[in-house]
Amino acid sequence: MIKRAGFIALFVALFQVDTAFAGGDVHGSTAPQPTSAASASVVLNTLQAGAGGTYAPSMSGDVASGHTDPQNPVTIPPPPDPQGKSCPATHFFHVGSTGVVGPGIPHGSIVAVVTIYPTFTRNAQGGYDGSDPAFGYGQSNAIPSSGNPAATSLGSPATAANIAGHIVAVDAWLQHLGTWQDATPGVPPYGGSCQGALFAFTAPFLAGNAPPPIPPASVLNTPPFALGSALMAEVAGSWRIGSIATLPGPGPTTRTYVHIPTCAWLDSGVPSSTVQMHAVKTTVEGGVTLFLVYTLTITPGPVTWSWGDGAEAESAGPPESAPASLPAYDPTAQTWTDPCAVSHAYATVADARTITASETYTVGITVSWDDGVSVHTAPVPCDPGTGGPCGLPIGPANGWVSGPHPVDQIEPVPYAPTPSP
Repeated sequence: MIKRAGFIALFVALFQVDTAFAGGDVHGSTAPQPTSAASASVVLNTLQAGAGGTYAPSMSGDVASGHTDPQNPVTIPPPPDPQGKSCPATHFFHVGSTGVVGPGIPHGSIVAVVTIYPTFTRNAQGGYDGSDPAFGYGQSNAIPSSGNPAATSLGSPATAANIAGHIVAVDAWLQHLGTWQDATPGVPPYGGSCQGALFAFTAPFLAGNAPPPIPPASVLNTPPFALGSALMAEVAGSWRIGSIATLPGPGPTTRTYVHIPTCAWLDSGVPSSTVQMHAVKTTVEGGVTLFLVYTLTITPGPVTWSWGDGAEAESAGPPESAPASLPAYDPTAQTWTDPCAVSHAYATVADARTITASETYTVGITVSWDDGVSVHTAPVPCDPGTGGPCGLPIGPANGWVSGPHPVDQIEPVPYAPTPSP
């Protein structure tokens, strides 16, 4: 007996529990109930509260947990060449303890525990049949039709009377090891499957509090404002679009000259950096009122300048002020200084050159809501045609045009350096 006990202790020390497949942490979950008495508010672009009312969900025909199963350990081949080896790999194993073993698992056996989240379908008797093909789970009347509706503590056996508003799980216990059979023996990457491994399953239990269902797309994608061109008109309606200002200036037909920097900037109040706007609406899902907060993110694009002679330039943002000083001629270098954020030197004279600017803003929409358990965020199509963000172009049609400007030849001025004394 001493030798046997020493062997089991050594085995447990060498093959520790892989917590990704342990089931005990689910039973002890203390997730908050999805309720709140607060009102929705937005502070620093963050939803502070967003659920109100009493969460009293009604049961539909089927029960889906919304949780994803862990990877089935029998699908993981033993390394390095799995052919003929026991599967799953033994690092998933631990010693079963009294009162925690599943059906058909003798006390003290080496077992693997995986918590799975089957789908349960209502049957004619008022109970629920369970199914999870990934683990070979199929159980008629897995959730009985009768039960105590007050037994809602996590870990309680699931019944038709208490599953409303809860996540239902099942612990899968590896009852028998299998043997791995390669699809291509001796030829990497081998492939194949584990043959003969069998699971035993516990009765379904309450594994957590389920949040209200996610509002349907038809609700999420219908913000409390118009979309498309109507939204773009609303967004830009509060902006001062303004016009183009130039130097020489200030008139829109002021003449300029060849080889001298002609400066241009926007005399406007359009955003030069990303801005956000918010709108809120409510909806009721599963008996709880949700506050849907819509965030419009408006991002400016580069400004394209057209100088009327075929030349174009691009600026990262819209310069919105005149240069701090005028261009000045340096007679020694025989060049002009250029203090302007955006400028162009015309190469030839012309009767008229028209300067235009254009910029496209990108408007994206997201919706966020707090269901009392967690905060969710989803994209909302801004452009119904493309299903993506909207483009808000601003250009000559909105007033970003200056001219026509005559371009004249600059008169030469004789220059002779002062002789040295």
